[in-house]
Amino acid sequence: MGAIFQRDGKWGIDYRDHRGRRVRKVVAVSKEMALITLGQELESVEKLKAGVLTADPREGKRPFSEHVDAYVADLQRRGRDDMYIYIARKHLEAAAEHQDWGCLADCSVRSASNYLRALAGRKLSGKTVNAHRSDLFAFFGWCVRSGSMEANPCEHVPKSADRREKTRRALSLVECRTLLRSASPGRRLTYLFLAYTGLRRSEASNVLWAHVHLDVANPYVELPAANTKSGRAESVPLVAELAEALAANRRNAEDRHRVFDSIPSMEEFREDLAAAGIAEQDERGRKVVLHSLRHSLATMLAASRVPPAVAQAIMRHRDIRLTLQAYTDEGLLPTAAAMSALPSLTTERDSLGFVGTTGAQNVPTSGLHRA
Repeated sequence: MGAIFQRDGKWGIDYRDHRGRRVRKVVAVSKEMALITLGQELESVEKLKAGVLTADPREGKRPFSEHVDAYVADLQRRGRDDMYIYIARKHLEAAAEHQDWGCLADCSVRSASNYLRALAGRKLSGKTVNAHRSDLFAFFGWCVRSGSMEANPCEHVPKSADRREKTRRALSLVECRTLLRSASPGRRLTYLFLAYTGLRRSEASNVLWAHVHLDVANPYVELPAANTKSGRAESVPLVAELAEALAANRRNAEDRHRVFDSIPSMEEFREDLAAAGIAEQDERGRKVVLHSLRHSLATMLAASRVPPAVAQAIMRHRDIRLTLQAYTDEGLLPTAAAMSALPSLTTERDSLGFVGTTGAQNVPTSGLHRA
C-alpha cells in the first residue's frame, strides 16, 4: 500500500518498493496526478515482485549520464585500462548526444540502429562502426544485468560488414628466423617471446620474472587480470626453446624485476626488419608491425594442424573467428601440400585413411538390423 502527502503546495507519494525500501518523494502539483503516479509505481512494484518485470522502471527515468558514470565506475572496479574506459565513455556520450538520449528509457532498437547507420553514412569503416556498436552493446548489457533495462537495444542490431583488406600480415617462418638472427641479443629474446607467446606489447611489457614459471613440468607464463586485454587472469604455455632462452637470460634478476626492460619501438623494429631484408609493406599494401608476431603464432598453429579450440585458447581469443580468420595468414598455410595429399578420384591406388573411415566394401553386412 501507499499514500500521498502534500508539502509546500505540491503533492508527493509514499510507498515501499519491490525490495521493501521506503520511497518518499514529491511528484506533482496536483492531487490527481500524484494519485496516478502512485498507482503506476505500485503496479510496477507488483510486477517486479511477480517477475513480470525484471528492470525497475524508475531506472529508466534517471539521466543517461548517471548510468554512464555508474558503468565507468564498474569498469574501473574490474580493472579495465584507462584508454578502454576513455573510449567507451566517448562512444556512449556521442551516441547520447546524437540521438538525444536524456534518460535510459529513450534508448531503443531504432535509435541505436539509426545512430550506427549515421556513423556508416560518414564513410567510417565497418570496423570503426562495429567498435561503437560493441561499446553500446556492452553498456546496455550491463544495464540489463544490473536491473536498469528490460532488454539490450543492440541485441537485434547486426554488425556492419567489414570488407577491407587485411592491413597487417604475419611473418613467415623463414622471416621469423631471419629476424631473430639479425636482431641484437636483447631484442632477439623479445621477438622470440612475442612470436612464441602471442602476447601483446602492453602485456609483455608488464611481465615480471615472478610470472614466469620455468621449474615445472610444463613451463608457462601467468598473466594477472590487471595486465590482460580481457581483464581476466590467463596463462600461456612456453615451448622448450623459449623456456631455455628465458632461463639463460634471467641471471640474477629478482622476481619483482621485469623480464624486458623495454619493448622495441616501431622505429627499432623497422631497423631490425631492414637488417633482416624484410620489406615493411608487401605488394598488397599489408604492413609488418610488432603485432605481426602475434599473427605469426596463429599462422604457425594453423600450419601445424593444432586443433582450432586449442589454438583459440593459446591465442586467448573469446571468438574463434579471430583465431581462424583475422589472425591466421592464409597465404602462409601449406595449402598446396594439403591438396597434393588428397586421394585420386580416378584410380583406386590411394585412400583417405582418416581415422574412423572404412571403405564401403569392407563394411560387414551381417548383424545389421533395419530400424
